[in-house]
Amino acid sequence: MSLVNLTKLLVVIILSSVISILLYRYFSVAENNSELLEKKERTVLYWYDPMYPNTKFEQPGPSPFMDMDLVPKYADENHTSANSKGVTINPTQTQNLGLKTVAVEWGKLSYDLTFPAEIAFNDHQFAIVQARESGFVEKVYPFSIGEQIQEGAPIADLTIPAWVEAQSEYLALKQMNASQKDLNSVLERLRLNGMPDGALSQFIKTGKVQTRFTIQAPISGVITALNLRLGMNISKDVAIAQIQGTSPLWVNASISQSVAELLMKQTQLSLSIPAYPTEKFTVSNWLILPSADKSSRTINIRAEIADSRNLLKPGMTAYLNFVAQEQESMLIPSQAIVDSGRTQHVIAVGENGEFIPKKVRVIKESQQMTAISDGLQVGERIVTQGIFLIDSEANISGALAKMEEPIKQAVSSNHSSHTSKE
Repeated sequence: MSLVNLTKLLVVIILSSVISILLYRYFSVAENNSELLEKKERTVLYWYDPMYPNTKFEQPGPSPFMDMDLVPKYADENHTSANSKGVTINPTQTQNLGLKTVAVEWGKLSYDLTFPAEIAFNDHQFAIVQARESGFVEKVYPFSIGEQIQEGAPIADLTIPAWVEAQSEYLALKQMNASQKDLNSVLERLRLNGMPDGALSQFIKTGKVQTRFTIQAPISGVITALNLRLGMNISKDVAIAQIQGTSPLWVNASISQSVAELLMKQTQLSLSIPAYPTEKFTVSNWLILPSADKSSRTINIRAEIADSRNLLKPGMTAYLNFVAQEQESMLIPSQAIVDSGRTQHVIAVGENGEFIPKKVRVIKESQQMTAISDGLQVGERIVTQGIFLIDSEANISGALAKMEEPIKQAVSSNHSSHTSKE
């Protein structure tokens, strides 16, 4: 390559470099000027922490509340007019928030609650076995505490001298041709003194004195006390056995007093027993006991449960479940409610797409749904997701304060009516 051509090539390279540098500087300056112009056009009113929107700062910097920088509040963003009760947010911003809304429904609040319970003896079936006269034990049948016993089963054979004496008196009067009235008085005394009906009937039929008497179980159930030993003496005021009935068994449960109202209505009760997870047990004749527990502030429920196969044992753990419904009312998702501690409100969507905070009155909550009495209308849409940032924006823009104005005006009006007139 000649020297002339080499010189021309160097000149072209130098000129290209100079032009590239000049173009880069030009566009960089233009871009910076554009950013500066944009910043100058947007006026910052103040800086704030989104977690504490009511606190305003005059200068940017780190938040004193959270580990984050303060956010600028521009004069031209999310503008709310003086007459508007809501706040308008850029659609792009609401999309970034993952905003979701639902419509207010009209329906019944459903409850499906489970409470711990316990299987218990039936206290309506409780028998105390006594001889009613002094005597001694001739035989004890093979029973012990905790065993099942059927009605009419023998418990012990006793000798009761008073019963033997009364029978002899009856036979003597009969031989003397005493009146039937005198004979009946002796028989009645034997009944009152506890002589078993079977033994008494046998005595009248045969005319032979019975000296050994079999004491039988008056009801079916479980033996809970047994004070018998072969050859021991017994007195008329001592119980020799106690029997508690098990057909049906009882179920005792303590439930929160907050759901007492539901138990006054049609309520379906069911029972599950951890010991028999595949078995189904029928609950019937349930009632609310008249007093509440002072320490736990719960009310007590007692129900009957059929157990024909004798699977259940008093003292077993159980779970009582009941399904009920409230009266019809307006229903909204519980996550849509913002609770300030003093009032509760939701963010409703206005006709023009603005977000309006509205105070609501909460009745009850169940299964992530809340029943309200006023503040909204059926079919009105409310925010359920992204509600926190919208609520913060409503607080910043003063929409929440506007929501409180009617309340303050009403309170002021009520107080003014009590002002004395001169």
